[in-house]
Amino acid sequence: MALPAVRPQRFSASLLRTCRVGTQRSAIRHAQQPHSRTYTRMVQAQASSSSETATLACGCFWSPDAKFSKLPGVLSTRVGYTGGSKPNPTYDSVCSGDGHTEAVKVEFNPHELPYEGLLKAFFKEHSPTTKKGSTQYKSAIWYHSPEQKQTAEAMMKQISDEAGKPVVTDLEPASQWTDAEDYHQKYYQKSGY
Repeated sequence: MALPAVRPQRFSASLLRTCRVGTQRSAIRHAQQPHSRTYTRMVQAQASSSSETATLACGCFWSPDAKFSKLPGVLSTRVGYTGGSKPNPTYDSVCSGDGHTEAVKVEFNPHELPYEGLLKAFFKEHSPTTKKGSTQYKSAIWYHSPEQKQTAEAMMKQISDEAGKPVVTDLEPASQWTDAEDYHQKYYQKSGY
C-alpha cells in the first residue's frame, strides 16, 4: 500500500514574521537569564566597558553581598579577604586573626549607580559610628581612585556631623584581594534567604 503524498505547507509572510519575532524574543529572554553563558558574556562586556570597582566591608560579608547585588547598576559582586599582609588567606586564617577583613568587591556601572549611591547603601547596611571588636568584621572602604577617596571622605564627614560622633570606618587604598571560598559566594542565594 502506497503512502499518500505529503503536500508542502505554505505559510503566509505574516506568520513567518511572527515566528521569527517570537523566536528572537525567546532568545533574548534566555540570554538575559543569569544562568546563561550569553548573559555572563553580556555582563562581562558591560563591566569592561563602563565599570568601576568598589571594595567595602561592614561585618560578615554574606548580607552586604546579597543586598549590594540587588542594587540597580551593580554588575557583579564577589566576597573575599583584603587588608592583611599574609598571602593566600582562608576563612580559617581570617577567623584566627591574620589581619584580613571579610569584604565585598562590587563591580558597578557609575552611569546607573554613582559611587556615592553605593556608599549610601553601604552606610545604611551597618552602623558606621560603632566599632566592631575584630579586624575580621570591621567597617572599611578600600578606594580604587582619588575620586573614590574624596567621595568617601566627604560622606564620612557628613555622617559624623549628623551623628555627632566620629565615623569609625577605615578608609584605605585598595590592596591585595583574595576571593573567599566558593561556599561563601552568593551564600544567601544558595541558602534560600
